[in-house]
Amino acid sequence: MKKWLLFLVLGGLYLFVKSYGIHPTASGDENTYFYMARLLARGQLPYRDFFYAHPPLQLLLLGLVYAVFGYNFLLLKLTSFLPVLAGAGILYSTACRRRGCLAGFAFMGIFLFGYEALKITSHPFGLNLTVFFLCLSLSAFLSDRPGLSGLWTGLAGLTGLYAAPWGLIPVAYYLINARGSGRLARYVLFAAGVFFVGNAFLVILFGRAYVEPVYAYHLLKPPGRDLIADVFIRVLRRNPLPFFLPLLYVWGRRDAKTSALIWAGTVFVIFLARLNPLFTQYFLLPLPFLSLAAAESLVGWRERFVLSSLRRTILVGIFLLIAGSGIFSSISAIAHERITGFEHLSEVASLIRENSQPDELLFGHVTYAPLIALESDRQIALNMVDTNHMRFRAGLADLPEILERLADEPQLRYVVIGESRFWLDPRIRDFLRRARLAGIFPVPQGRILVYDLKVEP
Repeated sequence: MKKWLLFLVLGGLYLFVKSYGIHPTASGDENTYFYMARLLARGQLPYRDFFYAHPPLQLLLLGLVYAVFGYNFLLLKLTSFLPVLAGAGILYSTACRRRGCLAGFAFMGIFLFGYEALKITSHPFGLNLTVFFLCLSLSAFLSDRPGLSGLWTGLAGLTGLYAAPWGLIPVAYYLINARGSGRLARYVLFAAGVFFVGNAFLVILFGRAYVEPVYAYHLLKPPGRDLIADVFIRVLRRNPLPFFLPLLYVWGRRDAKTSALIWAGTVFVIFLARLNPLFTQYFLLPLPFLSLAAAESLVGWRERFVLSSLRRTILVGIFLLIAGSGIFSSISAIAHERITGFEHLSEVASLIRENSQPDELLFGHVTYAPLIALESDRQIALNMVDTNHMRFRAGLADLPEILERLADEPQLRYVVIGESRFWLDPRIRDFLRRARLAGIFPVPQGRILVYDLKVEP
């Protein structure tokens, strides 16, 4: 009873902090996915009717929410952090069972209230659902249920391919510690079965239209502008506890599964170091493993030594550090949310809704146009929701062809662009040369420019 009371308190605090992130945002990919959920709810399919760069499970969740409740921004937004909280709750219970509520408290404080997790879980990038399945898989692994662990691993892979590094850890563990027990076979059977059968079905159904966006696109992406080392330094500086507290394992009680947690985090970090472009949101993936490793290492360190007054003081200091770090991260995450808002969304949506017909279309920026379309109850031309410049730079979309198709679309009325190198491309400017600039609206990244293609007689 005390265990779940503590979880309710910590979970309630987490939801309170996250409530500051429930607002329309002018950054990230979530608006794109929200509009894709509308398309899916209306019977249109990813890979066939519109471009989608990931396996389908995250979009299926958003599409289900949209199909049942319509365009409900709050419910769509909840899919960004409720799965992470649910996954954390499962690992919290596992930590309490393995090492006591002290470990559960430490895990929740380190994982849920770390800056990166607080910031990333404000947006349903798809990693949120991946982490949920990874938490389920990890809990089953720690509970000696290899088949179930494999099942969740396979489902994690069907939400995001970046879940793959975790799949190596149970395989290595069972090879070393459970050879001949059949656990390795059960894990591999379920993990590979779910992942490969799911992908085979999608390849049969969509063919190249599935393989190109989900696999080839991520290999063809151009390198990012940030140095990989700078991204790592930024993440380490903002999230020291999950990366450094596992070092206490050196002085604590040895446990093969705690070692597996540390190895899982390490393999993920090595994997991320090989990605370019590398975005900070990808670091959500190793955080459950490193946070639980930190909690178990901390408790193991305490259990190994007689608690002298000095060690008691150090232990109290460490938990005050966890609490203090969580408070500081929460304040920083709330401050970050305040600068990501889409403050002029209602004005842009009103401009379009009041000056166009319901069957007229809009097109534009990957972040702004989808949410404007939802708020103004308009549709996006060509179903081209994901206009990320990387699609064009990777060769999976051709700008002259898209502009030619748009020129032939009689119902296209508005084009929404942002002040970036891609959207200020001379070819786009030439396409808009006869359009009227209908409005300019500031956003944190610059300005939104709304062009009206209707030429007055």
